[in-house]
Amino acid sequence: MALGLGFLLFALFKLQQRARLYRTGIATEGMVIRLEQDTGYRNLTYYPVVRFLTPEQEWITARYDIGTNPASFAEGDSVQLRFDPADPTCFIIMSDSSGPLLWLFAFIGAGLSIFGVIQYLNT
Repeated sequence: MALGLGFLLFALFKLQQRARLYRTGIATEGMVIRLEQDTGYRNLTYYPVVRFLTPEQEWITARYDIGTNPASFAEGDSVQLRFDPADPTCFIIMSDSSGPLLWLFAFIGAGLSIFGVIQYLNT
């Protein structure tokens, strides 16, 4: 049940963040300047590090918080993104296809949570 709640809460938080940035974020173009690798549980994940310019002419360099394997982006790729004007390091890459994956996480999390509750009530 705890694993299901973890999946569900993570997915809902990321979906809410994406919706807020689509609604209120500032659109700009950035460039992937490098890929950072993290070794997770039994696999390697690639996170793009993006550099972009704000309307105030401030350069922002930040690591995207959603990684993939294989890498979704390559060094030198141009990307369209939306960032939070209050915190430019909080951004989403518009061409990122993680939206459906986040919904899948939410459904899996909800299913595991419901299964856990049913198992608990049946004991």
